[in-house]
Amino acid sequence: MPDSIDIQLADNTFTLYADRGLFWPAQSILFVADTHFGKEATFRRGGIPVPVGTTDATLATIARMLHRTNANRLCVLGDMFHAKSSIAAHVCESLLRFFEQFHNVEVMLVRGNHDLRVGALPISWPITVIDPGIRIRNVALGHHPADREAEFPSACELYLCGHIHPAIQVSSRIDRLGKRPCFWHSRGQVVLPAIGDFTGTHVIKPSAGDTTWVVAENEIFRHPCHRR
Repeated sequence: MPDSIDIQLADNTFTLYADRGLFWPAQSILFVADTHFGKEATFRRGGIPVPVGTTDATLATIARMLHRTNANRLCVLGDMFHAKSSIAAHVCESLLRFFEQFHNVEVMLVRGNHDLRVGALPISWPITVIDPGIRIRNVALGHHPADREAEFPSACELYLCGHIHPAIQVSSRIDRLGKRPCFWHSRGQVVLPAIGDFTGTHVIKPSAGDTTWVVAENEIFRHPCHRR
């Protein structure tokens, strides 16, 4: 199976990557969701012994897609940091190295629920923070999925978001393979999987007419949806 899939939605072509990013070639934008940088720092500060290095791993994944796509814009669809305590010294150092490496890439953050709790980011960081609902052509950007199409920003034909860390249970004829992160297209919106290496997942229940693309290791494939 391939590690990327081209799809057509709302008269636009996008590429979905097994690295859990969505690329819009016509606009040269790479979208990712729910990086939750520094989450391990927050847990360790609370006395929970979790591994370090997850922020660097997530940044390496994003860097790999930026090199592959030559995108000149990177958009995080909310929850860039997990908490205020996540902005630890070693996390800042990793981000500054990333910003230096990709100094020609414009970085945008669509404000998510965790971002509101974190507050203002350092003004020296090259990040443009935007509120949910901004449109690029006929595509709107947000963080929370809309419960119904009436909640979509006006004049949009496609809504990109994150927040719920979607996953789907995958089974073969022989084995139950467990849950896997997925991209979920439902009722005019695409919910991206969390790219953060230290995030949980939420098993979704697609309806008839929905489409999911499942990430399994370094591969991505379309998964059939059935009415539930």
